Amino acid sequence: MPTDIHTAFGQFRLAASEFCRTVDSASALDRVELLSRIYEILPRLIHQGVALPALSWSDSDTQKEIKHTRMREPEWGRLYELLKDKLEDWDLYWQVFDPTKDSEAIRGSLADDIADIYRDVKEGLDVHNPNLALRQDTICSWRVLYYSHWGQHAINALYTIHFLLESARS
Repeated sequence: MPTDIHTAFGQFRLAASEFCRTVDSASALDRVELLSRIYEILPRLIHQGVALPALSWSDSDTQKEIKHTRMREPEWGRLYELLKDKLEDWDLYWQVFDPTKDSEAIRGSLADDIADIYRDVKEGLDVHNPNLALRQDTICSWRVLYYSHWGQHAINALYTIHFLLESARS
């Protein structure tokens, strides 16, 4: 099992790091280049999120160390505003929140989607020299956040970016 934990941790960390580096470079990119890069990375990130093994939290105190790496609200706000300014009229889109239950469209925000994905996947990336318990708990955190939060944002963003890039390239 440790090999599976190390492999899952490494593969997700690689995709998450690539996503975060791309978002970190947003100020230097135009919106088409930024969204093109995110469009390429998101399927891999989603795939790695789905591939994370269902593990139990360790008995150690490592959850505090993982939470310590979580992006704070002011930092998230600055990222959101940067992305919103970068995307301009491409930021807002229409969606159905839960297509299995809802029939009315609501507004979504790509800036919010990207900033939320960033915050959730970055958690745990900055933990130095993760031992087995820390890797296990980081995987648990990434998996819980995928299914409860950032996975929905990733799917919505990918779908929206598809149409934005299609119209930009036409």
